[in-house]
Formats: sequence, C-alpha cells, structure tokens
Amino acid sequence: MLLFEDYRSKITDDIRSIYTDVDPSDVGFDRTGHADFAFRTFRISKSSGKKPDQILAEVSTVLSGRPYIENVSLEGPYINIRIKPSVMLRELDESVEIKGQFPDTFQDPERVSVEHTSTNPTGPLHVGRIRNTLLGDSIARILGRYGYRVTTQYFVNDSGRQIMALYEAYRRYNSGKKPSMDIILSGYQRIYGEMENDPSIENDIKELMNSYEKGDVELMDSIKAIASVALDNINTSLKSLGVKIDDYTWESDFIRSGELIEIVDSFSDILNDEDGAKYILNPDKEKIFLRRSNGTSLYFTRDIAYHKYKARTYDWIVDILGEDHKGHAKNLQFVLKDLMEMPNRIDFVFNAYVSLETGKMSTRKGNAVTVDELLERTKEEALKIVSEKRPDLPKDKLEKISLSVAKSSIRFNIIRINANKQVVFKWSEALNFEGDSAPYIMYSYARACGILKHAGNARPNYDDIVPQERELIVTMYQYPYRITEAKDSLRPDIIANYTLDLVKKFNDFYRECPVSGSDEKTMGKRIRIVQIYKNIIEDISKLLGIELLEEM
Repeated sequence: MLLFEDYRSKITDDIRSIYTDVDPSDVGFDRTGHADFAFRTFRISKSSGKKPDQILAEVSTVLSGRPYIENVSLEGPYINIRIKPSVMLRELDESVEIKGQFPDTFQDPERVSVEHTSTNPTGPLHVGRIRNTLLGDSIARILGRYGYRVTTQYFVNDSGRQIMALYEAYRRYNSGKKPSMDIILSGYQRIYGEMENDPSIENDIKELMNSYEKGDVELMDSIKAIASVALDNINTSLKSLGVKIDDYTWESDFIRSGELIEIVDSFSDILNDEDGAKYILNPDKEKIFLRRSNGTSLYFTRDIAYHKYKARTYDWIVDILGEDHKGHAKNLQFVLKDLMEMPNRIDFVFNAYVSLETGKMSTRKGNAVTVDELLERTKEEALKIVSEKRPDLPKDKLEKISLSVAKSSIRFNIIRINANKQVVFKWSEALNFEGDSAPYIMYSYARACGILKHAGNARPNYDDIVPQERELIVTMYQYPYRITEAKDSLRPDIIANYTLDLVKKFNDFYRECPVSGSDEKTMGKRIRIVQIYKNIIEDISKLLGIELLEEM
C-alpha cells in the first residue's frame, strides 16, 4: 500500500462524523480549477432534506479547525475545499528528502501473478501483439509500486495445432539444419501455404498431436527445442523494450504430469459426450469442450491446469488478453470460480490490437511487421528529429538519445490509450517533442535537470506560493491517488495521461516562475519544487518504461 498524508480521506472522515452515510466517492478531485477537492452534496441533501448551504455551514464548522484547510466554499451543489499549498509542499518535500520518493510504500503481503504476452512461439513478436506486452509490463510495475509482490509470467504454447505445424514444417523442409528464427519461420509460412492443396500435411499434423498427447517424451523434447528458438527471439525483442518475464510455464508440463486427465475426470458429474469429444455447459448452455473426440487435449483444459498451478502460489491472478479472448475468459472464469470454487482473485484485462497505418498483420501470411523492425524504424525517425534539434552533439550521443526516444515513444504511445480502444501507431504522434508523447516528457525532465545543475543550495521556503507554483504542487500531490486508481482499474493509461498533465503544469511553472535571479527564499522554494518534480517523473518513468536522459 501507499503511505502519505491522505487529505481526501481525512476530509471524508471529518464529513462522515456529521453525515454517517457519506461515501468515499462523494469527495473527489475538483476538475474545474476552483478547488482541490469537491464534496458532492446530492445524496446528503436527499437523505437529510438539508439544502447545500446548510450542509456547507456544518461542514465548514468541522473542517475550519484543521491546520491543512485553506478555505471551504459553496458552488451550486458542490462544496469546494482547498488545501494549504504550503502544507502539501512540505509533505512532498519531506517525503522525497527523507524517504527518497513520494509516496512511500509499505510492502503488501499479497502475491500477484501478471501473465502477459504468451504469444505462440511460431515466429517473431509482431507489432499487433505488442500492446498486450506493454500493458502487462506496466500493470506489473504499477502493482509492484503499490506494494504487491509481483511475478510476471509467460504461458508458453508448445502444444496444439499451430506448434505441431511449426515442427512439421521444420521436419519436412529443414531437417538436419541448425534451427534458427529465419529457418523455422520460412518453413511455418510455407507449410500453411501448401496445406490447402496437400491433405497429407493435415494428416501428419494430427498424427503428431496423437503421439504428443500419448506422452511421446522424445517428440515433446524435440518440439520444445524448436519452440525455444522462437521464444529466445521473442525474449530478445521484449528485452529491447525493457520488458522482463520472471517465470515461464510450458503447456507440455501439464500433459506430461497427467493433470489434464484429472481435470476432465473431475467434471464427470456434468460431463457430456459428443462423438467421443467431452464438454461441459456454461450458464448460457454453450458447450465448453475439454477433450477432442480423438482423446487429445484442448488449450482451454491446459489453461485450467495453468490457473490451478498459479492459484497454489498467488493470491491475485491477472491475465492480459487480446479482445478476441473474451469468450475464453468468460468460460474460464465460470469454471474456476463457479465450478472449482477457486478463492483467488482473478482479473482479465482485454486489449484491442495495434496496427500501423499500413494495416493488420499476420505471422502465417508473412505480412507481419516485427517489434524489432518497428523499433529500428522508430529509431531512424527519432534520429532525424534529434539531429535537427541538436546539431551540436556528436554522432554517438545522437544515436543514444534516438534509441532512448524510440523505445520510450513506442511504449508511451501505446500505453496512453485506454486498452479497449484501437491503436494505430503513427510516428508523427509518437515522436512529437511538443505533444502528448514520451519525448515531451523526456524533454521536460532534461529541462528540470538543467535547472538543478545550475541551482544553488538556497534554504527551502514553503510560504508565499504563487498560482503557477500552486498548480504544480497540487498536481504532484495527486500522484499517489493516480497510482491507486491505476491499480484498482488495472489501467496504465491513467498514469500516462496524468503525466502529460503534470508536464504541462511544470512547463507553465517554468515559464512564469524563474528559479535563477529570484531572491534567496523564493529560489530555495522553487529549487525544491523542481527537485520534487524530477523525483516524481523518475518514478513515473519506471512504471511506464520511459528512458530518461539528463540532456536532450
């Protein structure tokens, strides 16, 4: 959990001492700029019969004695509450100075599994699937920042039809050759091209599946070796964007263990048969197949086994899934919670896929744009822009800046959009140094570093705060609330968009509140404000995967 001086909770508790039915949602941040917090009187007026001005009088009485309250006023049905900016600045300053960060964190004992990516190891990671990865990575970072003990997980598919086709392609076209990504990918694309006209391929794949499911260990190991080549390639791409997976679980482990048979047998009382295939019914009377008619297992059954495995270790299970997996997730939730009565918390985060302006991509059809290609192209575009802005820098420094800008731009441009909305990646938006982008954030950080580099050590002063200072202080103080919102809703875009607002407030402060040339008291105050801003941007950047530079 987060530890900080939570004025919203204090205000809520004080109001609740008068009106016991006040809900925490009744006190929220004011978005109009007229106050820091606003108390909505609608529900209290309805339940008590009192008018807003009567409620104001009672609320003012209890709040007026609090040392952190600046003023309380009424605007329509809203009671506006302003906190003394000097109190917020002192809280921010002491937290950064003493604890090294704002807010501080208390380690939560709950263990969380965040599964993301889990793309089939049949080819390089392509752009269409990268949103799943970046969402999962940032969600894991946010939960970790909140205090949970988080493990990121990848469920590796080395079973099923696609992976059998990958292995069969290697065996047919490249047997004896040392497997590489290029070799197995070209074979995979070739076999899907020939499959339509050659039914023997489909028969051979079915035979492989039968042998595999009967526990042919040599076959399992051979397939795993081929899949590992693709997985290594995927991991290299993940690493290039700063993504690290903590734990890998292979689907074949559950076939080897015999656990899939136990799972199917556990549903014997409600199991149905359709020409040898086994299924159960969900609440909508739709069939959920657990085993094919030839006795081979299905991904759904393997996923049940995987979640049973995770439930033994983790209190909270979070799965990041493409929007086309909603039906799968609904049935999985039904089986795990309703039928198996699994006590663990389980949440699914769905995301629409990413596309480039050129359209959709498919590994099997061979028209995919890989993450590596996207990163290289974005770096080239960034280099053009950075070279124009900083012709004074040597080539090696320009290259370093451009790579950091490229990585950060890809991550931020995808994360800042709500996961449910489609993302079309555009270089003009992602690399805009003056717009809603990672470079915009990175540049503001470099500006803060530049200010502090030339600043002295004037003593901090918390008084006589002017409007632009106040706006920035209030926005910085809101940071722990945004972390909590992002944690509760599993939405990194909340942090991303908060960051853009924070940067805009800092830029206003920079224009209107010069640090150098001010009197000593004012300089000390503004130096501390910039130091706090720098600290919070550093913290945010860890959550979003932005690579900060002290010079740009």
